[in-house]
Amino acid sequence: MHVISRPAIQQAIERHPDAAGWLEKWWQNASKERWESLHDVRALYPAADQVECCLVFNACGNNYRLIVRVSYANPWSGGTLLVKHFLTHAEYDKNEWRKDCR
Repeated sequence: MHVISRPAIQQAIERHPDAAGWLEKWWQNASKERWESLHDVRALYPAADQVECCLVFNACGNNYRLIVRVSYANPWSGGTLLVKHFLTHAEYDKNEWRKDCR
């Protein structure tokens, strides 16, 4: 997958240093994958969910949520992930992130 917005990951690491290892590992994993569906994503991240055109990943023991916009791989493209938000559970529950997934 082509993962866009490394600065967003860096900002998340700066705000939440305890999540640095998880975020770095996610970036490495996602960059190597070719996800064609949610089923493919769940092979590596079983708790991932899809909300409209976004994927939601539970991070660091369910303390955080990583939200990325997804364009799945197909015969013409390897797929794209656009990092949108890295939120605490409380921030996620406010649902303000959903506007970026329409």
